[in-house]
Amino acid sequence: MASQHYPIGLICLCISLLVFVEVIWGQSVFLPSFIVTSGRNATSFLVGNLAGVTPILNIEVPSNSTGMLPLPSCTGNSSQWQLLTGERAGNSSLKVTVHLNQSLQLCGSNPNETSCCPESLCVVQSLRVTACRNNSVEATLLVQAEIYAETPTTGNVSENKTVIPNQVYQPLGSCPCDLQAGVCDIRCCCDQECTPSLIQLFGSYCYSGVFGGNVTPLFDQLCSVQTVNKAPDWFPFLCVQSSIDNSPFLGLFYQGATINPIESPSFQTPSIVEPIVPNGYTQGSPILTENNQYFTIPQQSMIGQCVREAPVAFLQNFKSSCVAPLTACNISQSACLNPLELSLRIINGQGGFINITVIEQLTTDLSDFVSDPNNAETLSPTQESLFPVSSNSGDLNASEQNGLCENKSLSLNYTFFWKGNSLTNITVIHLIGKVCLDANAKLPLTLTQRFSAVFVNGDATAQSNSGNPGYQIGMPVIAGNTRSSVITRTTLNVWQPVGNGLCATAKTTPVLFGVDFTSGCILRLSLKGLSNCSQTRETVQKGLSSLVSATIVAKRGNPVSTDQNEWVSISMALNMSSTAADNVPGTCTGVPANMNIQIITADVGVVEGVPQTEILAVEVGFTSVTWKIQCGGADVAACVNDSIVQSFPVSTSVTFIKIPAQPLPSKTRFQLNYTEYDCDRNDVCWPQLAYPLTRYYTGESYSQSIAKGMILVFIFIVASVLGSPWNQIRQAWNNTTF
Repeated sequence: MASQHYPIGLICLCISLLVFVEVIWGQSVFLPSFIVTSGRNATSFLVGNLAGVTPILNIEVPSNSTGMLPLPSCTGNSSQWQLLTGERAGNSSLKVTVHLNQSLQLCGSNPNETSCCPESLCVVQSLRVTACRNNSVEATLLVQAEIYAETPTTGNVSENKTVIPNQVYQPLGSCPCDLQAGVCDIRCCCDQECTPSLIQLFGSYCYSGVFGGNVTPLFDQLCSVQTVNKAPDWFPFLCVQSSIDNSPFLGLFYQGATINPIESPSFQTPSIVEPIVPNGYTQGSPILTENNQYFTIPQQSMIGQCVREAPVAFLQNFKSSCVAPLTACNISQSACLNPLELSLRIINGQGGFINITVIEQLTTDLSDFVSDPNNAETLSPTQESLFPVSSNSGDLNASEQNGLCENKSLSLNYTFFWKGNSLTNITVIHLIGKVCLDANAKLPLTLTQRFSAVFVNGDATAQSNSGNPGYQIGMPVIAGNTRSSVITRTTLNVWQPVGNGLCATAKTTPVLFGVDFTSGCILRLSLKGLSNCSQTRETVQKGLSSLVSATIVAKRGNPVSTDQNEWVSISMALNMSSTAADNVPGTCTGVPANMNIQIITADVGVVEGVPQTEILAVEVGFTSVTWKIQCGGADVAACVNDSIVQSFPVSTSVTFIKIPAQPLPSKTRFQLNYTEYDCDRNDVCWPQLAYPLTRYYTGESYSQSIAKGMILVFIFIVASVLGSPWNQIRQAWNNTTF
């Protein structure tokens, strides 16, 4: 009779139907009912009608004669195993966990120790959990436990990183055929688990080549290889003289370069990994709270959306903002936070906890956080606009009478102080503002909440640096002011216009080291505003000078606030000239509309092969322009009506000038007189005729360049030998008689 093969899917369907029928009939079952575990815990779920059901754990020993396990019973006998049950979900589900209480450490030299493992395979047992009701077995769970002993770390534990050998000369896979740990792989003679007696069984059939561990086999092109099968006659002339260590097989491991696999996009919901309690944070690892939950701060996703519960990564600074319609606190609780919600306990990474220190600050300037779409700002033709001033948003008095004002959380600025791989302190500045709602408005107010996280190395009094010791490109330039021999840090700023581009609404951004930057904004002035040119020049210069409120700049990226030698003064070239009087109405000359910040830098040393750059000098200057009311042609309204305004731009620029560490060598008289032979100033350079044969040529490999050069030389020699000059020399030699 032919055997029948049933598909696995049909078998699983039948088992599921049986389980469903048992649950319908009111019986309880274990899901899964059979578990093979190699760890301390094994978990299953008891589902069904659990009224009056009690789980009991037994250690089963198979019969010596039949090898079968005994019948399940409701009497428990477990010594080193413990049965743990979770909370019941009504009378329909119960979590059941089997836990091993025995130590998994190998026994030492004392043979009388009992709470240890005598050999590497520590536990081999069969466990049975029975669900009993009224002293009768209703469901069983069989657990097969095969647990190996834990191998402790011996010797002193070093904090140094593992030194990986250079794979160009020594590959990491010294025995690639060793595929199974703890057992001897057949025909793998380099396997350390293979004893000499086992190797004798297959010694003549060992794997050869790289797979068998011989990473430097002799290749056929070596001159030292004498027994080459079917070697041609010219083999001794074209063989390779090379060391055995210089093997092409090592090229398989060249530089140890690895490529991380790129996950294909998926539309499935990603599985949430349960946080792991850290034993010391590393860069990029998530920060956890005392409840082993991710510590979250609202952040922006890759598509610009605001993620309210985004985990914070260790040593990764960020700034984010979330925009949402402004509602009452009872509707949107995220806009109204209290200190108790912010003062969490965070795992410090060394087995302890630290509390978040909350610092609350009140502000009345809501211009950066609250906007009213009902009153969109539209400037009239007669409204002037100068530099920014603090302003409040909304009519507070009118709304306060209706009782619609509430304190809103405007920003949360976190500062994480770290040392080594742990956190030492966390502070957050909670900015609160009184915002009033207008119940009669057609559109709600818009609230922009701002969040930031900065990691500072040191204690709570430390300040963030921009390099160690030299500046790093893209980090803020550190500036300061001297007050009572104490230097207070600040930054150099430039305009960052937003919205309509006016200076009155423009923001500022810090000057970043090594990044040249140019920005500007617009002032709106009328004929009346240009009537007093001295006042206009002073207003413009003060407005631009407010961006550079510091008097000194740090030379290095990690300055000491008490050492004046690590700071350099800012040279401010003020433009206060009042030469000729402005007699033409609507025209002002010498207006310092452009502020130029020039920063001189130089490489002053090298740390571990990385050049360290310092700031040598900072100069702030102004470029004067002439402002004039344009009223030519048919547009004469600005000259007739002295209240009509026009736009005038002001700008700021930052330029980094790097000077060489050593002066360039002076040019020789030959370089000055014979410029056609100077390779730096001519496209055609005769001294570089043999450039393809030099190491500087990277169009192809150096060996190919040499080979092609030798072919050209060979062709030239052949042409010379076979050419007419050589024939004439040979004829003359033959005709000569001695």
